[in-house]
Order: sequence, then structure tokens, then C-alpha cells
Amino acid sequence: MNSLKERLLRHKKSIAGTQEREEEVKILVGEEPPGSAEEGRAAHGESNPESAAELDEWSVVGAAMEHTEWGDFVIRRRTYEAGFRHGKYELGRLSSCAEELFALLEPAAGSAASNRSAAPFHERLLFLDTETTGLGHGAGNVPFMVGVGFYQGNQYHIEQMLIRHPGEESAMLAYLEQKLAAHPVLISYNGKSFDWPIVKNRYIMNRMELAAEPVGHIDFLHPSRSLWKHTLPSCRLGRVEEERLGVQREEDVPGSLAPTLYFQYLAQRDPSVLEGVFVHNELDVLSLAGLAVLFGCLLNGSYDWSHARLFGLEECFRLGLWLDKIGRSDMADTVMNALTEELLVADELASEEPCLLPLAQFCKRRGRYTQACSLWSRYIALKGGRATASLEPYIELSMYYEHKEKQWERALAYAQDALDHLWRRDALKRSGERKSSALSGNRAKGKEEREEDAEVVSLHKRIERLRRKATRVTDAIEHEVSDSLLLTKSSARTRTKLSSGSAGQAPTSVAQGATSAAPRVPQSTRKRKSGLSAAEQLSMPL
Repeated sequence: MNSLKERLLRHKKSIAGTQEREEEVKILVGEEPPGSAEEGRAAHGESNPESAAELDEWSVVGAAMEHTEWGDFVIRRRTYEAGFRHGKYELGRLSSCAEELFALLEPAAGSAASNRSAAPFHERLLFLDTETTGLGHGAGNVPFMVGVGFYQGNQYHIEQMLIRHPGEESAMLAYLEQKLAAHPVLISYNGKSFDWPIVKNRYIMNRMELAAEPVGHIDFLHPSRSLWKHTLPSCRLGRVEEERLGVQREEDVPGSLAPTLYFQYLAQRDPSVLEGVFVHNELDVLSLAGLAVLFGCLLNGSYDWSHARLFGLEECFRLGLWLDKIGRSDMADTVMNALTEELLVADELASEEPCLLPLAQFCKRRGRYTQACSLWSRYIALKGGRATASLEPYIELSMYYEHKEKQWERALAYAQDALDHLWRRDALKRSGERKSSALSGNRAKGKEEREEDAEVVSLHKRIERLRRKATRVTDAIEHEVSDSLLLTKSSARTRTKLSSGSAGQAPTSVAQGATSAAPRVPQSTRKRKSGLSAAEQLSMPL
């Protein structure tokens, strides 16, 4: 042990002696001793070249170091004026339609957001997007970059915070909390299930209390799916901004490459590696503001439904459903009425058939049975001859004429058409499955087969019920005709006997005949005298 200490001391002495000799040589040749230059610059108020170089290295990506009481991190700031157009929409337009976004908040969150501050609503919005080291929700997934956007007046500001190592995360989170306190309504894209839970988890991991949580959170993924799930191949933010905002990204770094580039920066310490990640995150935050303008214009009516018509009738129908879902029933009715008129007037609807039946169901829920029946009839005219056609319009029309119009014969005809169509459809399926079932032997019925059997049984019951009702109506009509004939003959005989008797007094036999004829009036005639017709009596439950 003593020998080891002696060797270490000799090694330190040799190093010290070498350094002293080097300093002496530098002084002899006219060079300044170490530390003298730094001390001189400090005395004259000059900055350290290492810190200056540190600041300059982030200028290549337009960023700089941010020094706070919690620590340091990298920040990149951008400001966009009100007239800046991101795709089709000017960002400053949100100030006139931001109040409409209250409809996308939950009722409790909406009231809290409205009472939190007297500032205009668009200034209370904080647009959030993160870049993380992975896709999971565990402790190992770290948001190395957090981009936020907010309005001050009509100017849109974007700030992107980056940590160079895990030690700077607490400083970044403390800065983000200040932004949340100033802008308490959060807006994101898939942020309710990804971005915000990860950020919130980092506060827990850093043992930081999040004092100012958002009073409301609007996730634009949900209205995007309601509007474009059936008309776009994907509802990713990149696809939505391209197809509906008109934004074209050129040479954009995919979000999936952001973790790889960050790990490359950690290995090389070259800030220019992250330039594409900064630009990608900035465009995401810009697109959030563009979507806010789009949804605000949809909700205040300045974006007319006819604009959605350019993307097809299916998108118009989805727009109407979405407006009805968030409580804008009047606007939804306007869209649906215009769509119904176009569907009924158009000559050919080869590509627009999918929205016929859902639109008919919407009209039925609204109580507009005339429009619903017209749409069901339109569907039968277009696809009634196909084996893949739905039974829904036949059954719905049968139910309507049975329960609303009391036209049993017509309701029976639609029910029989439904049963015939069902047998034709199943005949093709049975012929294809006959060989496979013969080879595999007896097998248990699947769920679809059981549902089809139940549908057949239900149709048979409906047909039998309608046949009984139609038969009773026919019998009632025949009874009415026979009763009217009997009454006509009886009154004719009475008039004949009266005319054959004296003019002042009716014969006793005639009076007795009239009295005896009264009990022979059929029971159905007495029911009619009580104020109920035979058809009304038949409409009562059997």
C-alpha cells in the first residue's frame, strides 16, 4: 500500500515539474502564461471564448442557450405575423373564430376556460407538439424537444425547447409550466393519448409538482377522424395538412427519424444534425394553428358546406354528422337537407351510394319520414337488383307503411320483397359453401348464419302479421259493403210500405216491421255509430 502511494506521489511530482518547465519555456519565447489571457479578458469585461463558442454553435439552427434559475437548455424562437398564410389559411384569422372552439371542449372544461382569464380566447390557447426518444409511455421515453405555439395579439409565436442531456430536463419542464400558466387551454394532435401523458409523466420522474395543469384540452385528432376517416387514406397530421390545409412539405424529416437524429447528436455533438428535427416540429405546431382556423371557420359558418362538397358527398355527410354530434343541429340540418336534395335529383350516384342509407337513418331520427322514404326508395332503385344490396330499405319501408300509414298491403309487399331478396342472396352463399360443408361434415353454425336465421324468422313473423291485418281489412270492407246493401234494401221496403198506406197514419205492420228490423243491424254497424271505423279498430294491437 505504501509503495503504491509513493509511486502516485512521484507521478504527480513529475507532471507538475513538466508543467512548470513548459510554462518557463513559454515565458522565455514570449508567450503568455496560462490563465493570463482569461484573467485579462475578465478584467476588461470580455466573455469566455468557450461560452461564446457554445452560443455560436446553436446559431446554425437558429437557436440559443436559455439560462434560468432551474438550469440551462436550448431554445429556438419564431414569430409569425397575422397575415402569414400556412397553406390555405391565415393564422391571424383565428382571433375572429377562436370562441367557436369552446364546442370542442368538455362542458366543465369549457366553463373553466372561459372564466379563467379575461384575455381573448385565442390568447389562452397553447399548441403543443413533442419529439420523443421512442413511442412508448414508459419511463425510458423522454421528450427531448417540446414545441409550443401561442398568440400574443394577432402574432403567432413558436418556441421549441431542446435538452442536450437529461440534466437539463427539469429546467425545460419549469419553463413549460410557466407557458401553461399563461395559456391554460391545451391544443394538440393525438396529445390526449401520447404527448401530454408523456410530458406529465416527466414531471413525476423529476419530482416536480405541476401546479398549473391545463383547464381544458382539445385533441384535433378526434374531429379529424369524424370528418375525414372515410375520405382520407390516413388521419395522420401530415396527411391531413396536405389534403385539407393545402400544406406541401419539401424534404421534410419524418417524425420517425427524430429519435435517430437525436442519438446521433448525442454521439457527435453537432447541432446541425438536429436542424431537420427543428423544422419538422415547427411545421407541426404551425399546422395545429391552421387546423384551429379551419375548425373555427366550420363552426361559425364562414366555411360553407359547399366547400366540403368538393371532396365528395360522403364528406358532406360526415360534416353534417359531426356538426350534429357537437350540438350544432341547425347547421347539421342545413347540410343534410342540401345533401338529400342532391342525392334525390342526381341521375347517377355510382360513387355516392354508401351515404344513402346512413342519411336516411338520420332523416328518420329527425322525424322527416318523407325524405327517409324517398332515400330508401332511391337505394332500392339503384341497388335493388344486386345480390349484395342491403335489406334495410325494404324492412324500413315495410315498418313505415305498417305503423305510420296503416297501409297493410303495401307494407306486406315490401316485407315479401325483403324475404325474396334474402333468399336470393343466401342461395349464392349456400351454393359456394355446399362442397366445403360436404367435405368437412356437419359443423356448428357460425354467428352470421345464426343472425341470418333470426332475420328469416323475423321476416316470416312480420309477413304473417301483415297478412292477418290485410285479411281483416278485406273482411271488414266486405262486411261494410254487405251492411250498406242491407240498409239500402230495408229503407227501400220501408218507403214502399209507407207509400202504400194512408197519408196521415202509418200502418201498424209497417211500424212493427221497422221496429223488428232494428235488432238485425250487424254489430259492425253499431261500432261504426260509436265513432270508430273498421280500419281504426284494426290498427289496435292484436
